[in-house]
Amino acid sequence: MSHADDASERTLNGESRASTDTAGLYNVLGVDRDATPDELKRAYRRLALQHHPDRNPGASGRSGEFVRIQYAYDVLSDERRRRIYNRYGEIGVQMAGRMGGELLDPLVSSLLSTFAFASAAVALLLIAFFALLARRIDHANDWLFSVIFTPLWTADVLVLLVLMSVRLKDAALIGSGSSQSTDDSTSEQLEQDEMEEAAVDGEVPADPCPAPPTDTTPLLGAENSGTGPQQQQQQQQRRHRPSIHRRRRRLRTVRRCAEARVSELATATPMLYLLLLAGFQISLVLYLDGYVDWTIMRVAAPWFCIEAIHFVLLTLQLTAGLLRIKERALLSNDNPRRSTAKPMLVLAADTYWWLVIRVALALLVAAKLAGPLAAWSWALIFAPAYLPAVRWAAALFFLRQQLRAMSGDAEVLQNENAIVLACAAAFGIVSSFVYSFVALLVWKLSQPLAVRLALVLIPVFIALSLACCCCSCFGLCLTYGIEATVENEMFAGQDACPPCAAVVPTNRRIERPPSASDQ
Repeated sequence: MSHADDASERTLNGESRASTDTAGLYNVLGVDRDATPDELKRAYRRLALQHHPDRNPGASGRSGEFVRIQYAYDVLSDERRRRIYNRYGEIGVQMAGRMGGELLDPLVSSLLSTFAFASAAVALLLIAFFALLARRIDHANDWLFSVIFTPLWTADVLVLLVLMSVRLKDAALIGSGSSQSTDDSTSEQLEQDEMEEAAVDGEVPADPCPAPPTDTTPLLGAENSGTGPQQQQQQQQRRHRPSIHRRRRRLRTVRRCAEARVSELATATPMLYLLLLAGFQISLVLYLDGYVDWTIMRVAAPWFCIEAIHFVLLTLQLTAGLLRIKERALLSNDNPRRSTAKPMLVLAADTYWWLVIRVALALLVAAKLAGPLAAWSWALIFAPAYLPAVRWAAALFFLRQQLRAMSGDAEVLQNENAIVLACAAAFGIVSSFVYSFVALLVWKLSQPLAVRLALVLIPVFIALSLACCCCSCFGLCLTYGIEATVENEMFAGQDACPPCAAVVPTNRRIERPPSASDQ
């Protein structure tokens, strides 16, 4: 077979002649593909000393070889770039620095594709569950609710497997490339804290590129201006400076402890939420099939446990936010109580409002079913469900008014107005699905025989079908679209034959016989 045929065969098997070669950098360092970081470091040091330009002043080609060795070590010593190189070659490493390059990481793309396909499967299982539930409620069959809930329990098991897979892949990401980003964020936070402390002292952080000195001759009468009110205020701040530093350090220590607890709970709560949700489903099935004679509050106990855990998590987040507000209040000369009261109230409202609405709605439904609020209409029971739409509509309206009152670059304002209009359109579409379902559900609960449950669940079926289609398409794009993008980028950067000529070997092509016009 000729050299061209061999190159075509390698392209047919998914390997490029140069840009998608996944062994070239390993050959540069003289190591295997499964080499450990220590082996890479030893090989790099040996070759760098051998090919360094300072040790070979007369050899002109040594500098290029040294640059190639250094580039190979830079790529292979980074776990994320090494994974990308092992999958897509050097063209993938070059594309990783662009927008969306994170998707080239096999771990990230695998994680997202797993989540997308699992979400599509869960949507299908939910469609099956609601279809069986509608037939049972509409008396089309007399199946037990334990059979009706089978698709829902299957979805729970699937979500549990996805969570376990995500936990393992997150551990791999944290152990490889994400630790550097965590360290960078920590260093940025420490640098911000140092700048705030300098602001408390009335000092300005040192400029790495200071301006040239200017004329420092004091103005006439400047030597007698040291007793003004501004200078007296600065002297008073200097006397209180140690106490301010102590208070800020205490607040910062407590805030960081709260943030650490939030991060720990955030990693453990999804699994706990899923187990409690499965417990709620089991207790509900036992109650509906008549195996237990529990009250509604006892049946919904796992659900309220979920909300209690979420309340603890939100409280820790709120504590960290309030402490940060207090830290910033120490930087100003205003009264701390007066300057922090309003931001604290706004932060508390933003933190708890959705939790309060959910708990209030659950308590009202439970009280309606249990009897204390039996006289209330279902439209009044579902009144808390209308509050999110009012809040988001008001937020979009005030944001629109602020943009109208702003003055600045016309193009920037036009782009921001377009974003607000897009958000308003998305809000209108989502709210139409949600509140049409709420209206139909209120109608069904108020007049059980007036409408069938299958008609009430039409918005739910439409939303789940759209979610299934979108998640499936996203997963397919992640699975096959990334490789196609890399291949297109490879052929775009080559002055070779088109992709169709590279895919089909020369000994397998069907050529058109010459015609009389060609002669």
